[in-house]
Amino acid sequence: MKKVLAMTLAAALVAGATLSTTGDAEARRGRNGAAVAGAAAGLVGGLLLGGALAQRPAYGYEVEPEPVYVEPACYWTRQQVRNTYDYGYHWERVRVCD
Repeated sequence: MKKVLAMTLAAALVAGATLSTTGDAEARRGRNGAAVAGAAAGLVGGLLLGGALAQRPAYGYEVEPEPVYVEPACYWTRQQVRNTYDYGYHWERVRVCD
């Protein structure tokens, strides 16, 4: 759809520029207004065509990947733990995660 619109606009600009140009005889008699109008129409048409064909930046549409939760590798083991009452040691079963 975008290409069809751009091609139609380009064809209209070429046709308009062709029809609005003046010959040498008209330019010598002081009808430079048509030449200036043709040049201005060509510039404006080029700007419109360039704007239609230019790629748009993707503001706000950056896709971030979903966060991935990785469960840590855990295991149960027995460790020697210091007893705070009599300053001795005892064995406890503890979970250790990497």
